Amino acid sequence: MMYSSSSSTRSRRAASLLLAFAGLLSSSAQGQNSIVSWGDDPWGPLQSSPTGTDFIQLAGGAQHSLALRFDGSIVSGGRDLENQVSGTPTGVGFTRVAAGYYHSLALRSDSSIASWGWDIESQVSNTPTGTGFTRVAGGYAHSLALHSDGSIVSWGNDLFGQVSNTPNGSDFAQVAGGGGFSLALNHDGLIVAWGNDSFGQVSNAPTGVVFIQIDGGNSHCLALRSDGSIVSWGADNHGQVSNTPTGTGFIQVAAGGGHSLALRPDGSIVAWGWDDGGQVLNTPAGTGFTQVAGGEHHSLALHADLNMGSAYCFGDGTGAVCPCSNHGNPGEGCANTSGVGGARLTGDGNASIANDSFQLIIEGVPGNKPGLILRGANQLNGGLGNLVGDGLLCTSGQTARSQVQFTSAGSTTFSNFQGSPFGASSYPGGVPTNYQFWYRDMTNTCSGLGFNFSNAWTVTWLP
Repeated sequence: MMYSSSSSTRSRRAASLLLAFAGLLSSSAQGQNSIVSWGDDPWGPLQSSPTGTDFIQLAGGAQHSLALRFDGSIVSGGRDLENQVSGTPTGVGFTRVAAGYYHSLALRSDSSIASWGWDIESQVSNTPTGTGFTRVAGGYAHSLALHSDGSIVSWGNDLFGQVSNTPNGSDFAQVAGGGGFSLALNHDGLIVAWGNDSFGQVSNAPTGVVFIQIDGGNSHCLALRSDGSIVSWGADNHGQVSNTPTGTGFIQVAAGGGHSLALRPDGSIVAWGWDDGGQVLNTPAGTGFTQVAGGEHHSLALHADLNMGSAYCFGDGTGAVCPCSNHGNPGEGCANTSGVGGARLTGDGNASIANDSFQLIIEGVPGNKPGLILRGANQLNGGLGNLVGDGLLCTSGQTARSQVQFTSAGSTTFSNFQGSPFGASSYPGGVPTNYQFWYRDMTNTCSGLGFNFSNAWTVTWLP
């Protein structure tokens, strides 16, 4: 559908759609997500996929995969020919990952770029320094970054002008890399393409429609329209263009080497194109997936483990204000007076009352200090605390104070919710229940003022 309204209206509408799409993917951070992967696996990008349920973003390279955890740490697996796995940076606080063919990129919490792996065309060593970057993307042997001012920086292989022909201007909202070509999406929702045009990846880029997302494969491209319909162009030797699903309502697209994936609103996945390793045929059925990513011959997805609940009222600037204003570093949770780490509450297990396997886990708190779990019926995201402590609570309403426990260095687990005075049996199934950890801080005395809070965790107990 041609979009014919005024340019200012089009710009405002496209900007709101782009923000909505960004929020869609970042919303995975609010819950617990496990990794599902399928396709060809000669070097183990699938077999070495990490276990756990605290992942918020995925990226697929030629024969390696990346995953970003809730705490901002990066996990990678697969072929390590160019140190694309062993060179993965350690630590927490990363906010985004991206994969090229044999190299990888990540954004740090200070908006600087880390890159590692294959450097044959200086796609790693020429990584720009400084801060202010908001997105990164990898192509075959080149890399891209989007600056907060809306400008694009490219570096690495320039055989097809994918670096030297990078567009000027400061109106861009997304970037994507392919096999010797690049794509960008501006705030009007219009696509700009440059670089290798062997299969029309550049010259056949669609025009005149509001798009909200782009992605590039080896020789084909994908774009998601504002109505949720998908457009593909470029090489079609494996049906990656001609077999593109029709209809509207899709919420994300991802391009692999010669195959593609799309996500429906119910969290089901559609895949098409090259299937030499089962990256299409073995696509998992069912719903509940929150994100998809494509590698050369493999595919990945995040699945929402909804029974485990989700975090809210973060202490790292990613959500509502932290209780007591004790802001920690990104990914760390609410800070304590030791100056390191932060109180982070997460959930694990299944929230079935009958199963009784649910656990709350508190990390980043001082060791050997008394603390307790608060339970509330409401989410206030910083409402005035009127029962305990010296600051703002995330949980209130019918608040119960139970299960006093001394914390351990590292993490402390709270379990045995079945029949406890603040656990599953206190609420009927299907009712959200909110939890928060209140604990003695590191350097304070018994004056009653030396306490701090974690983020809050909500879980809907199942019958």
